[in-house]
Amino acid sequence: MRAGERIHLIGIAGSGAAGMALLLHHAGARIDGCDADTPSPYTPPLDAAGIRVISGHDPAHLAGVDRVAITPALRANPDLPELVAARAAGLPVVTWQALLGELMAAKGHIGLAVTGTHGKSTTTALLGHLLESADMDPTVEVGAFIPAWGATVRQGAGAPFLVEGDEFGDNFLNYHPAGAIVTNVEMDHPDYFADREAVLVSMERFVRGMGEDARLGGRLLLTSAADSGSQALLERLGGWEGRIVRYGPGGKVEAQDVAYAGGGASFTLFEQSFYSPLAGEHNVLNATAALTMARELGAPLDVLAEGLRTFGGAGRRMELIADTAGVIVYDDYGHHPTEVRATLAAMRQKVGNRRLWAVFEPHMYSRTALFMDEFAQAFTDADEVVIVDIFASRDTDASLRSTSAEALADAIERTSAVSTMAGGDVDTATAYVAEHLRPGDAVLVMGAGKSYQIAQGLKAALEAGVLTQSRSFGEP
Repeated sequence: MRAGERIHLIGIAGSGAAGMALLLHHAGARIDGCDADTPSPYTPPLDAAGIRVISGHDPAHLAGVDRVAITPALRANPDLPELVAARAAGLPVVTWQALLGELMAAKGHIGLAVTGTHGKSTTTALLGHLLESADMDPTVEVGAFIPAWGATVRQGAGAPFLVEGDEFGDNFLNYHPAGAIVTNVEMDHPDYFADREAVLVSMERFVRGMGEDARLGGRLLLTSAADSGSQALLERLGGWEGRIVRYGPGGKVEAQDVAYAGGGASFTLFEQSFYSPLAGEHNVLNATAALTMARELGAPLDVLAEGLRTFGGAGRRMELIADTAGVIVYDDYGHHPTEVRATLAAMRQKVGNRRLWAVFEPHMYSRTALFMDEFAQAFTDADEVVIVDIFASRDTDASLRSTSAEALADAIERTSAVSTMAGGDVDTATAYVAEHLRPGDAVLVMGAGKSYQIAQGLKAALEAGVLTQSRSFGEP
């Protein structure tokens, strides 16, 4: 990318694309964009930066443009008028991830990436926060809103350039970091990957495509020692030149004296005491990976301890939405059975003996059908489960809709003996839970579609005094 280059970003209102627009703006590009869904939770920072966001699509948006950037989902819509016009005009069309890879590769940067099936956003955000705490002034891109940064990105002037590497669509192959964390490897995204082997092939391509940097001793790969998928990945890396550090239980770097209390965890690592405000065993693993990478970059341990203690978390990752009238409501992006199980376990740690509701919006029919048995066993830490209608997302073909929320609810109740019901659409599910809440309850809303609206709806209902009103449903 060159300073002054005119770039039009189609799909600019999405979390990743909006963050990319901010980074391009800071890098000197003349950036604007359009989206069919504006405004979004990610567009206010663009407005504040003076980046024009246009509602809707029109070939006229391309006047004077040097390059067109797109969100990868648009590859499934090649007949979009703007894309047709761009091709006719001979304009280069690239994904925003390709542009992010260009920025990472700029002279002076130390390229860093976090990938894996689960935990990418939290680990990336935490590592970025640690490097910021150590005065390394990193540039960071995350697939989640970070309240402390007011955006999904942080623009820095230091050497570290850290990105979240999304494996879907092989998007992460645009990045060539010298240092990488692979949190875990499981089958996911059945609309793109045929099976676990296909995921491993993609992960191997990513690792073999890593760059080098003398400041990290060449190449550095951190992987979870206890994760079978990560170890299967390492078995494929014969002849790969670089350092490999296995972390977590059974690894070279492992947290010791781990104790869970209240909402967080304390542990010892590198003979330094740490406290993490994040609940759950999985977050101790995420912290171990981030602390190890930050230490490799030269961050002092005492600074890292303070940085971890002050980490505020990432948006929609066990995010507290309401604490009203004795009821607490959390929102989480979890949509894979492994994520659901780990997040519910962490939430149980947080809330103790409170009655815990799990309100889950399955994401994609294909994923729900593929993991039906795993989902059926993932809700055992909940007392009440509500399954919202499946969010179709990329499953636009009606032939893919081979299951339902009702089928998943039935499977959970039969397998796990947890009270479970199909709650209907987002509005209906919100109304049902609000009608049945009692003081002292805790609610965890999960999903990658519109489920965040349920958490916000419950907050509004609690603030309006739903617990003190006459309710038609009565006690559950």
